[in-house]
Amino acid sequence: MEYVRYIQALIEEQKALGAVEGEVVSRYGHIPQIAPEAYNIYTFAPLTEERLALVEQNIGREIPCQYRTFLIHVSNGLYIFHRGLFLYGHQGSFKREQVVQGPFDLSDPNVYERPKNADKSCFFFASYSKDGSRLYMKDDSDKVYYCARRDATPLKEWNSFSEMLIEEIQRLKSLHDAEGILQVPSEETLPIA
Repeated sequence: MEYVRYIQALIEEQKALGAVEGEVVSRYGHIPQIAPEAYNIYTFAPLTEERLALVEQNIGREIPCQYRTFLIHVSNGLYIFHRGLFLYGHQGSFKREQVVQGPFDLSDPNVYERPKNADKSCFFFASYSKDGSRLYMKDDSDKVYYCARRDATPLKEWNSFSEMLIEEIQRLKSLHDAEGILQVPSEETLPIA
């Protein structure tokens, strides 16, 4: 889980801009220039095995090992750079009076908004804020694939979840200034031009 070092380093950098740490959700990198309660990084308390079993029941499949490890040992989802990239998890209860809800739910891309040409082996786990394009894994491979929102045809691939997450953290970080503000057109937050 080499990517954990990169997440931790990013969190430490963003803490300098402000942080709110809680039992369920923690926010780092306060960016009031965007909105009074906006933060660049959101992490969520890891899932228990019982909660993970509920997620798998809801999506009708097992979660691939690489992502299962992330959800149980690191974070139940993750928002990177003002929701530039979000990794999904288990949303849990939804209460409008809460300032921050849980992560986007894995059932959304895997059950309700699944691309029509995705075969049963595709597990969708992340999306980009700019256009809803997605990341997914296949049961028979460690690779991670990037695709459009409604078309699972791979447009880019990484060798592993760890490789993808490290590369995307570094790339998205390079697009923001020291105050956490995006310095390029939002189209450049996508992994391909």
